[in-house]
Amino acid sequence: MKNKILLIALSALVLSCNQEVESQINVDVKIPMVKVVHPEIRNFTANVPIIGNAIANKELDIFAMEDGEVVSIKKDIGDKVSKGDVLAVLQNPDLRSQLIIHKAAMEVNESNYLRLKNVYEETPELTTITDFENVEATYKISKAEYESTKIRERLLTIRAPFSGVVTQRNIEIGDLVQNRLHSSTKTPLYHIMDIEIIRLVVDLPETEVDNISVGMNAKIRFSELPSKEFDVKVSRIANMVNNSSKTMEVQIDIPNSNNDIKAGMYAEVDLQLQSDGEKLSLPNGVLRSINGEYFIYKVKDGIVQIILIKKGLFNNQFFEIKSDQITDSDNIIIEGKDLVRDGSKVNISE
Repeated sequence: MKNKILLIALSALVLSCNQEVESQINVDVKIPMVKVVHPEIRNFTANVPIIGNAIANKELDIFAMEDGEVVSIKKDIGDKVSKGDVLAVLQNPDLRSQLIIHKAAMEVNESNYLRLKNVYEETPELTTITDFENVEATYKISKAEYESTKIRERLLTIRAPFSGVVTQRNIEIGDLVQNRLHSSTKTPLYHIMDIEIIRLVVDLPETEVDNISVGMNAKIRFSELPSKEFDVKVSRIANMVNNSSKTMEVQIDIPNSNNDIKAGMYAEVDLQLQSDGEKLSLPNGVLRSINGEYFIYKVKDGIVQIILIKKGLFNNQFFEIKSDQITDSDNIIIEGKDLVRDGSKVNISE
């Protein structure tokens, strides 16, 4: 009787153990449920934050075109100038002497030319065509020499080539300056900038160049001007990617009539790029970032594949997919990524 009772107890114990093991196995092989979405073609605006550098609309080093001594300084650092304003005046006694001599020679040759011309027209038998042409040529050469010297003397007056602000003055009264065309000196007399319009230069990453065009909107903020935000448009693009930096230059013109923006300032730029509508996109929730690289979880035949992708345009909802491994029919996990790894089996819901 005791043996029978022991046998029944052992049988119950074995049955209990088998049920526990079977239950554990069922837990171990339970397949997680994940939610998936499909890539879609979308057309949306994305903000690309980037840093820009403010430069003058125009700027120029001004050199002397003739040798001379500085006798007058009309403009200094910080002065606003209009096109044609006198900046400084030089004098060159040798050039002045040449002008007087060339003028006198021209006047004599002109008198001879006019007299012989009158004779040739009224009594052509008194002179030859050769004599007349020689006198005429002498007059024209002397006139050209005089006009050339007069132009050279005018170059002793240094004028502003465009309207702007004087940012450097490197001369003093009494300085001797040399003709820049005949001298290797690199110190300019003046430096002027046109800052009525500021050009903001942005180096756009290569990955974004297909999505930008002239006329797109941009929001500009300068840390030195915290109360101002400039809503402007892209003015010009280089249409060439720099091989070393892998960026393309983009320029944005900003009106600056009050001269609040200074050349050399850095700005925070939000470029509002427009998706071209020809690339697949996904919600941002499918992305996983690891060490600066982006991954998505694709389910194919119930098996998870973790795929490295490049992210194109994006906003706070969607991003463009840069991968030839993704199609619009693929299942991409948006909920349940933490439950799986590469090669895991999953059940999906949409």
